[in-house]
Amino acid sequence: MTEWWRRTQRIVQTNLRLTDGTLDPERLAADVAAFGATAMLFNVGGIFAWYPTELGLQAKNPMLQGDLLRRMIDAAHRHDIRFIGRYDLSKATRIAYDAHPEWFCRDREGHAFEYNGTYQACVNGGWYHHQGVQVLKESLGRYDIDGLFFNMFGYLSTDYSYRQYGLCHCENCRREFHAFSGEELPQRADVSDRLYRAYLRFQEITSRALSEEICDVVKSVRPGVAVSNMGRRSDFFRGEVNRRLDRPHPEWVHLSGEEARNFRSLGGGHTRYSSALTHFVDFPWRYSAETGAAQALRLAQQLANGADPHYYFMGKLDQADRKPLPAVRAIFDYHRDNEALYGDLESAARVALYTSHKSRRYHPRSGASIAAFRGAYRALVDAGIAFDTIHDLRAGEADFAEAHSRYETIILAGAGCMSQAEATSLDAFVEAGGTLLMIGDAASYDETGEPLPQNRLNSRPFTKVEEVLEEMRGGYVRTSPGTRTLGGLDSDLILLDGPYRRVIPKPGARTLYSVLLPQRFGPPELCYPDPELDTDLPGVLLAGHGKGQAIYIPWNVDMLYHEHGLLEHRALLAQLALKFAPAKISLSAPRRLEMTVQRHRESGDLVVHLVNYSGQNDNCYDEPITIHDMDLLLDLPVVTCRALVAGKALAVETDGNGRQKVRLPPIGYFEAIRIR
Repeated sequence: MTEWWRRTQRIVQTNLRLTDGTLDPERLAADVAAFGATAMLFNVGGIFAWYPTELGLQAKNPMLQGDLLRRMIDAAHRHDIRFIGRYDLSKATRIAYDAHPEWFCRDREGHAFEYNGTYQACVNGGWYHHQGVQVLKESLGRYDIDGLFFNMFGYLSTDYSYRQYGLCHCENCRREFHAFSGEELPQRADVSDRLYRAYLRFQEITSRALSEEICDVVKSVRPGVAVSNMGRRSDFFRGEVNRRLDRPHPEWVHLSGEEARNFRSLGGGHTRYSSALTHFVDFPWRYSAETGAAQALRLAQQLANGADPHYYFMGKLDQADRKPLPAVRAIFDYHRDNEALYGDLESAARVALYTSHKSRRYHPRSGASIAAFRGAYRALVDAGIAFDTIHDLRAGEADFAEAHSRYETIILAGAGCMSQAEATSLDAFVEAGGTLLMIGDAASYDETGEPLPQNRLNSRPFTKVEEVLEEMRGGYVRTSPGTRTLGGLDSDLILLDGPYRRVIPKPGARTLYSVLLPQRFGPPELCYPDPELDTDLPGVLLAGHGKGQAIYIPWNVDMLYHEHGLLEHRALLAQLALKFAPAKISLSAPRRLEMTVQRHRESGDLVVHLVNYSGQNDNCYDEPITIHDMDLLLDLPVVTCRALVAGKALAVETDGNGRQKVRLPPIGYFEAIRIR
């Protein structure tokens, strides 16, 4: 089973309680196999050892009977299930804390980060660097473990009750940060503070160094084992999709698909990835399950974006709340039946949305960066445009610029912070013939959030930003009157709010639409157009660069769609994303359907996924409304077309515009269309 992790998997995760120390390994392995899984996660060590450890500082599960871990691994292998060991090195019990209190996190007043008798380990302390290494050496040296997963790795400032501890102020952190920066720890977690941004950089560097250390230890003991959640050294990626009480509501319904797209980008399309769906709703209610509709929507998003199905239980599979399991099992069964296809798919999207981790972390208004990205993401989904994400964490890799070449349009939304290497690769993309769609303050800050004297992108269609008009509430963008040029909408105006950047266009730059400065909006008697507020400021600016085009929207259409969901903002983003590269595959009407396009590497067949969001209403997930009478329009030659969920061939016709047209079967949770 050499490098088993390179093949598609179906994963079941068991997060075990101490009381599960008496479980029957053969029964659990049989249950996991019956669920349709090919791999399972099972506790090994860290907070508690699930084997007869000889390490005095690692607490042993007091309810273990014999060598449970060995019996579990043997049972899993008998059922042809890969065994992924779950390690949690983030915490320890009182045994380790009393012996080495200096290994653990402390708040500003010197109090330990304690929760239910466990203590948060500091990244710069000895629990990770000494004891964690010993746990790995002991367990990997004894047991035939196929893969490793590390839980809650790195810096944590909250506990399971979402209580805020703040920054760790242990002596290790004080010493290491002073060596790194020459300064004391920041007084507050404020991203506008230069010192705090330096601390965020310190976190990244020390976390990466710890990951490298742990990974080196694992590979030195057992070279053939697969490692996840170790950054760029990962053999496979594992994320998690759940609800959280501390997140703004409504929940971000596209989290599952976003994680899958980002993992695909991080792995360059070669590293397998999954995101575990938590069976439960949130930490305080570990035994109340999500609905089947919610889990099916999440799983469908992941299949549509190349992820392996992954489901996460608290304890064993015999749950008290079983309502989502039929829907989950049905998708596991579907994936098993089509495993050969799903094991060799790559994206065939021609549009990409840039994911700026730097902006979410370092931008002075990081929340605005997230809102801008999500607004653009949702606009593309709602417009029925197939797209990938490009993750900036790959910017240091040799093939980063080359990876852009497969796209025709790249969109920068919420991408204010950018390194010079990123800007250079994006400029090269435009020079070679691509289209770059820049929104708002894209590339206006360096990679650590410092404002730049000049925008980093040479391909931009303006020379400089002359002024930022911070408040445009009551303003509008005027489209071409009466022409229905914007998505067929019967409107001459687009709502404008937030900042507007007055720029100096480059010679030869073209303007689309114009700006009306903020109008009076009260009292009603005074709400009439003021001709003096009608300007020639561009609503959109375009210019050629090399063989390609750069498009600039000097206001935040992305954030406005995130906030209001207005059709004109979606239509503008869709129009510009496809302006120089019309879609080859489209839907007659997206109607709450997400569309993705993938290609089978060996056969070249295209696989179009259609995910049905009609059952989602804010935080409520109900059974989706079956969608009928939808056509798939194809501007490419088609020999055969088959619906995989419906299990039948589809007729291919020619419409009046020279395109191929396929009438789709009724779409429930999702459908997948194989085209050759």
